Formats: sequence, structure tokens, C-alpha cells
Amino acid sequence: MDKRARLDTVAQDVARVGLSRMILLVAVMLQAAAAAATPAEALGNDKTIVVVGQRLTSTERALAECIARNCPPKEEIDASLAHAENQFLAGDYVASRRTLLKARSRNQKYAKDLPVDVADLIRANGRLASLNGQTNSSRINAIDSLDVLKSGLGKSDPRVLMQRLIVGDNFAKERRIYAAVEVYGKVAKQAADAGLKEVEGLALLRTAVLYGALASVEPAYDYQARKAIRRIQDTTDADLAPFREAVVTLERHLQAGNKAHDVEKTELAKTPLAQRTDKAVLVYAPAVTLPERSKSGSGVVLMTGDPEPQWIDVAFMVRPDGTVQDVDVVRQSDNVRGRWIEAVEAALAKRLYRPLAMAADRPGLRRIERYSLIYDVVSAKASNIRVRSNVPRIEATDLTVDKPSG
Repeated sequence: MDKRARLDTVAQDVARVGLSRMILLVAVMLQAAAAAATPAEALGNDKTIVVVGQRLTSTERALAECIARNCPPKEEIDASLAHAENQFLAGDYVASRRTLLKARSRNQKYAKDLPVDVADLIRANGRLASLNGQTNSSRINAIDSLDVLKSGLGKSDPRVLMQRLIVGDNFAKERRIYAAVEVYGKVAKQAADAGLKEVEGLALLRTAVLYGALASVEPAYDYQARKAIRRIQDTTDADLAPFREAVVTLERHLQAGNKAHDVEKTELAKTPLAQRTDKAVLVYAPAVTLPERSKSGSGVVLMTGDPEPQWIDVAFMVRPDGTVQDVDVVRQSDNVRGRWIEAVEAALAKRLYRPLAMAADRPGLRRIERYSLIYDVVSAKASNIRVRSNVPRIEATDLTVDKPSG
């Protein structure tokens, strides 16, 4: 079996626990590194994660009025994104994506003049496609967004390279590990050649985290994981210092294995006051492990291949010492059932954040996240017919609105 086939085969074993672990590790490591290293212009003006905080009827009316008066395309794209985000927050994933599809149809022709805005729209479309279980469409949208940015900004622009990383993330999510590693490696080289050290670090870190997830399932990949870690550790550029610090944590997690939570908690307790933060910086997050299906099918996630996702909004407090308390489901979809909610709550309760720069008797910082249980659209066995998989996955979206600093 060649290297590519072997990687993708092992990735099948990562699908249930390892893949979710990988995605969480990526989020943890990249948040810690990017918060300190990545300039806003490198990330681009990503409008897909903004929580608009307006009534659904207000954004619906604003979009309709904008279209009616033939408003400028940039304004219409913003109005479409705002309304689609509100529809998502309300739990109507299908309508949210429909809004984005219509907006793309109207505004695709402006890609040459507004590459960043149109790319934002396409990227958001891909995000909603994933949340609706359309992983193929999600990947295609990520590539389309990349093509728009390349044509308008040039292939070495940091926003182009960041979007290429998103394409790699889509490959990883689909368990096409070899393709993801190739993308990350290409971005790392392009960024290094262009002197974009922060983007280079993000690409290198993704490779290390991805191999780390594989190694947690198949020990044969421990070598590749440690090699990827060493590649970052051997750098000397000051701009890559946050990434060197991040892989120290990653390496500690790999060595600790199942005891990573306890080891990390001990390390965090040593954090000096000068290194504490006023933001919630995630350091350790266990995978959300879905319960096994019993023979009777009762009391667990029902494998029915729902056409629409189940979702929950979970609020929790990050205490001054970085631990989590008061995990509470504050909203949920009407079709929620099974014990997957308990799995989410259990995983959140074990999270660890960097200790906060506040007195120990303060309540801490409140966070809220959306968890969606999704059944992807796949090809039926021995057929080209597209059906819903009977194996769900969970996708998380941070809904927290952080207070502006300063």
C-alpha cells in the first residue's frame, strides 16, 4: 500500500473519535498561536463568523429593501451575509444557505471588482453547505473562493494563502489526509518565500496537529507527528515564536496520551501572573465522543440520517484558573434527541483555558457555542444515489461576542 492510500486508510479510523480530536486540536493550537502572531490583514475580512445581534425580521427587511433599490453589490453582499447569519442563529440552516446561494447568483459577476467580498460570500456558502451535510459542496466552495481571491489579489497575497489553508482543512474534514498535508506543505513554502512568517507558522502547525491526531489512533504515525513538531521547534525567526510555544503544548499532549488533561492542568497552574490573559484562550479540549449505538437503539443517538441537523446552544463559564463550570444548554432545535448532548457537556466540562488575569473570586468569562449534529450526504454503496449517512458528526461554532479591548 502506497503512502497516500495508507494515510487515507488510517484516516477512516480517525473518523469517529480521532477526527473530532484533530479538529479540536487544530482549533486549540491555532487559536493560541494566531492570537499572538497573525495580523488581521492576513486573515482577511472574514464576515462568516460575525454574530449580527439583530432581529430576523430586521435583516430580512434590510436585504429585501437593498435588492429592491438596486443597492451597490458590496452593500448587498453585506446584507445577505447578515441575514444568512441570523437565519443560522435561528436554527434554519436550509434557509440560511438558500439566502447565500441566491446572493452568490446575483453577485458572482462582481468577482473581478470585489474579490474579497465575493470570496467572503462564497466562503460563507461553503460553511453553510458543511452545516447542511453537503461536504462536497463545502470543499468546492472553498476552492471557488480561493480562485476568486487569486484572480483579484495574486497568488502570494496572505488572504489567498489563508484561503488555501481552508481548502486543506476541508480535505482533512473529509478524511483526505494526504491531500490536506500536501496543501499545508505548499502554503508553508509559498508563505516562507513571500516572507509571511505568521502564515507559514499556521501551515506548519496544521501539519503537526494533523499528524498528532493520526498518531493518537495509529502509533505508526508518531514519527511523522514528532518530525512535524521538530520542524517548528527548529525555527529561529522571532515571528514564529508563538508557534514554537504551541507545539510544546502539542508535544506534551502526545506524550501524556489519555492523561493529557491532568498533565495540562498541572502545567497551567504554574502560569505566572504576567502570562495570564483577559481573553479565553483554549489550551486543552477533549473530543466529543458520541455514544455507541446499542442493539435496541434506545437511549443513544438514533442513526436515522436526518435531513436537517440537530443543534444546541451551550453556555459555560471559564473560571479564573482556566477550568470550566456552569455548562448549560440554553437553546436547542425541536428535533434534538439522544444522548449526544451529554457527550458535548462532558467534553466542555473538561476543557482547560489559559488562566485569566483576574482575582480568583471573580466569576470568569462567559462563552456560548453552537453544536450541530449533522448527517452528511454520501453515495449509497454500489450506487451513485446520494443519501444521508447513518453516522453523524458534530460541528461546533463559537457564538461568543467578545467585548472590544481597550
